[in-house]
Amino acid sequence: MSRTRLGAIAFINTLPIYYNLPASENLDIVYDSPAKLNSAMGSKKLDISPVSSAYYLRNRDKLVLLNDLSVSSQHSVESVLFLTKKPLTEALLDQPVVPVPDDSETSVALLAELIQRRTGQDLRPWFLTYPADRYREILQKLGAALIIGDNALLIHEKGIPKGFYCYDLASLWAEETGLPFVFAVWVAQRTWAEENPNTLAKINATLQANKTRFLNTPEQLDQGVAFAHKRCKIAKERIKKYFTQSLDYNLGEPHRVALTQFGRIINMLDQLPLDQQPFTTHYQTPIGTSA
Repeated sequence: MSRTRLGAIAFINTLPIYYNLPASENLDIVYDSPAKLNSAMGSKKLDISPVSSAYYLRNRDKLVLLNDLSVSSQHSVESVLFLTKKPLTEALLDQPVVPVPDDSETSVALLAELIQRRTGQDLRPWFLTYPADRYREILQKLGAALIIGDNALLIHEKGIPKGFYCYDLASLWAEETGLPFVFAVWVAQRTWAEENPNTLAKINATLQANKTRFLNTPEQLDQGVAFAHKRCKIAKERIKKYFTQSLDYNLGEPHRVALTQFGRIINMLDQLPLDQQPFTTHYQTPIGTSA
C-alpha cells in the first residue's frame, strides 16, 4: 500500500488537530509554512494538506475540501496582525510601502481588501514581500508590517511596539461582515481523492477526532499547551486562550458563507471567474460516486 503524504502547518495554530495524532505506518507528515504547503499541493508533492483559503479558492477545481476542519476565527485571532505607524485610514496612503510576509497568501489578500475598504485605494502595487523572520527589523525600518502566526503571538506577548497602531485582521473582518474568517482549510488532491476515497474518509475522521479529543479533554489540552509553550516561549495562559477562544477549527454554515464571500473578493482581486467554479465545502458520498 502506498503511503499518504499529509501536510501540516509549522505554526502552533494547528496543534489541536495534530497533537498526539495516532501513529500510522502508511502516513508521512510534512511540516512547513502555509506558503510552502500551498506550493507542495500545487506540485502534487502532498496528497492532503491544510492550505490557505485563498489558495483553495483559486484552485478548487483541482481540490476536494475535507469535512469540518479549518483554521478560523469568530473575532480577534491575535496571530494575524497589521502593525503600522499610519492609521488604517486615508492616512495610510502616505505609507511608502506595505510589507507583507513571504509565508502567507490568505492574510495578504485579506489585508489588500481591508485596506481598499478603508482607504478607497488598491495598495497592492506597494506591497513588499519580506522574509517572515525579519518582521522586527522591517517594522523599525519601514514603519509597517503584516505579521502572522507565532511571530504575531510573540508581538502580543512582548507588547506592541510604541508608536504603532495594531489591527487584528480577523476582528476587522468580523466587524464588517458579521462572519468568521477562514484562514485555512484541509484539502486533498482531487485525482488522488477519486482513487482513494476510503483512505481520505479515514484520515478526515482521524483528524476530526483528534481535534475533538484535544479541545474536550482537559489533560490533553494542558499537555498540548505545555508542548506549545516549550516550543515558542509564549505564556501558557495566552496559548490556552488562543486554542480555545481565539481560534475556531470547525467548518460549518457560517464558515461556508464566509468562504463564499471571500471567494468573491478573491475573484475581484484576481479578475478570475471563480464564482463560475463549483463550490463544494465537504464531501457527502465517497469521491467519484454520485450523490
